[in-house]
Amino acid sequence: MSAEIREVLVVGAGLMGSGIAQVAAQGGFQVTLVDTGEEVLARGLARIEDSLTRLVRSGRLGEVAAADARARIGTTTDLVEAARGADLVIEAIVEDLDAKQALFAKLGDSCRPDVVLATNTSQFQISRIAEPCERPERVIGVHFSNPPPLMTLVEVILGDHTSEAALEVTREFLAACDREIVLCRKDVPGFISNRLSTALCMEAARLVDEGIATPEDVDKVARLMYGHKMGPIATLDLAGLDTALRVSTALSEHYGGDRFTPPPILAQLVEQSRYGNKSGAGFYENGSSQLAV
Repeated sequence: MSAEIREVLVVGAGLMGSGIAQVAAQGGFQVTLVDTGEEVLARGLARIEDSLTRLVRSGRLGEVAAADARARIGTTTDLVEAARGADLVIEAIVEDLDAKQALFAKLGDSCRPDVVLATNTSQFQISRIAEPCERPERVIGVHFSNPPPLMTLVEVILGDHTSEAALEVTREFLAACDREIVLCRKDVPGFISNRLSTALCMEAARLVDEGIATPEDVDKVARLMYGHKMGPIATLDLAGLDTALRVSTALSEHYGGDRFTPPPILAQLVEQSRYGNKSGAGFYENGSSQLAV
């Protein structure tokens, strides 16, 4: 597999996909962001613009560097055409196994055979996503921390068939993006980060659900006693309560026991369309849990 990466294709222009596209562009790569509709792409670009503006205002990024990153990002709704010119693909679509498998089957047919196909899944085993691919050795997990432009850690997950060559290409790309990596050596649901974070976040949500503490006080304990940048309830709001509910339910069903089981309040908030920051309200009101830049 060639380690020469110029063109990066990011599939999915949501919160994670747009953030990953920004990271790649800041790393010096030409980026094509693809999704199914122009409105979705426009929202993704607006999210990137807002993030770059915040970084410049905070002094973390220069104006010239921000302008260069903007210029490196293009968009399209034509997945097949974009895939033909890609040197690396990163998938960041909805956490639905069938949808991911269908996408990877199409990518396998459209991309050059030497192109690494990476998934940003937060829960599914890499080998299951790679099942439709004729060359599963080129499929690898790259689980970015949320939000990608601010969080420098990326979890790299090896599938049962992932090659050393695919791992090396992935390492080089992430190094160019100034990201730190941890390597998950076994292809297990939840990997390292989500097994840790889901256990913590579900226990935090239970404390709120049982009336033991407010979201603010739970988060204050995490920040002031344990040194977390963001408390677990704020993390849930940032990640999206609908996503958190899907992930925690899946991990609970796979591993059993109570450590990943979501408390009733999580499903109740989702039923009320309180998804967290992206909907304007979750455990907190008006996105007040957002990580400040």
